[in-house]
Amino acid sequence: MRNLLNLLFFAALVLGAVSCRSTLTTVKPAEKYDDFNYQPVSSVISLPVEIKTASLEALLNKQLTGLIYDDNSLDNNGGDNVMVKAWKKDNIKLNFEKGQFIYRVPLKLWIKAGWKIEKFGLSLSDYREVNAEIALKFHTSVTLNKDWTVTTLTGSDGYEWLSTPTLKIGPVDVPITFIADMIIKYNTQTINKAIDDGFKQSLDLKTNAKKAWEELQKPMLLSKDYGLWLRVSPKTVSALPIGGGNGIIKHTTSIEAVTECYSGKQPAQKINPVLPDLVISNKLNDEFVANVVAYAGYPYLDSITKRMVNNTTYNFGKRSITITSVSLFGNDSKMIVAADVKGSINGKIYFAGVPAYREADSSVVLKDVQFAIQTKNVLLKSASWLANSGIEKLLAKKMVFPIGPQLRSTYDMMAQSLKKYDIAQGFYLTGTLNTIQVMQPVLSPAGIIAPLSIKGKLALKLD
Repeated sequence: MRNLLNLLFFAALVLGAVSCRSTLTTVKPAEKYDDFNYQPVSSVISLPVEIKTASLEALLNKQLTGLIYDDNSLDNNGGDNVMVKAWKKDNIKLNFEKGQFIYRVPLKLWIKAGWKIEKFGLSLSDYREVNAEIALKFHTSVTLNKDWTVTTLTGSDGYEWLSTPTLKIGPVDVPITFIADMIIKYNTQTINKAIDDGFKQSLDLKTNAKKAWEELQKPMLLSKDYGLWLRVSPKTVSALPIGGGNGIIKHTTSIEAVTECYSGKQPAQKINPVLPDLVISNKLNDEFVANVVAYAGYPYLDSITKRMVNNTTYNFGKRSITITSVSLFGNDSKMIVAADVKGSINGKIYFAGVPAYREADSSVVLKDVQFAIQTKNVLLKSASWLANSGIEKLLAKKMVFPIGPQLRSTYDMMAQSLKKYDIAQGFYLTGTLNTIQVMQPVLSPAGIIAPLSIKGKLALKLD
């Protein structure tokens, strides 16, 4: 009889213990992920080209040499009794002022002029030769066209005598103005052609732009140690009107592109060889945006979570639970925290929260952490004390995933590489970076994706 009573008492103790330590049966939320429809922000890469006026002067002087005008008949131009030869005396001098090229063409002249009378079968004449020097003045406006050609419009700004000829021959005064106007009239076409050829040769915008367009599209290895690649996908090209001053001719082309950074293997090379039409604009945006996708993989996230949460105990009056193990995965836009617990209840509970970037400490945190819906329903039936305990808020404080070091490493590598990055013979990238902006993190099967925009200014220069 005593043995039976002892057995009943032991059974009662066991049943009491079991009733205080209930076992949860919860359903794991489905592991699924939203499509990552990241739309990278367009970037602007400027292509400034500077040409010294001295270089353009040299080209013009090469185009225009020696004898440039030869009127070798006294009967030309309606029998004007004047012959003129003109040679380039000195180098053409070129300046750029108020949106126009201003230049001066010094000429050395040989003039033969006189008079002739034929009456009553008699012919009387008198001719003299004289040397003189004159400087012709011109201005040229340059227009860029959408097909990358250059149109020039040249006009005369008059002339000045460098040495005045004396042409008084007997009773005949040869008008100096007539000679100067004649020289300008019959030399403008010759000089204009030389100037046009010089401009087209020195301002070959399309050749440089096409080469830059294609070279930019080749993936660039910014860091060999970390496998950091930069890929540029250009879209449109704009340009400012030609400007300059103080001996420099300036032309700036702006390439709108999507620039993306990749870690790991070299990204696929996608080259569009077709250079688009040039868009002429009065103002260009010079902001460069590098679109970077930073990854925080689940192994890293799990290691942080386990360090912060594993073997932590939470007391709620006479009851308590200890989290023994955790793991993370995604459920659409929410991160699921699966926690194994023991104590007043035993089993697995699931929390859900939305990942967000916290700028204050460069970390990804979980916002609005709550019990997963099915877990909540089970707790309300069998452990309402835990369902209303506020453990979600306590857990949320521990779900902090620092990504600052990764961001800083990427930023520093890009900043260092872009001080001067050679991309092709004669072309190099140079720029400065100043800010990092982190977009809304997104969950993927591999972990958290944090899209970044690193802003600054970047130029593609021609050396």
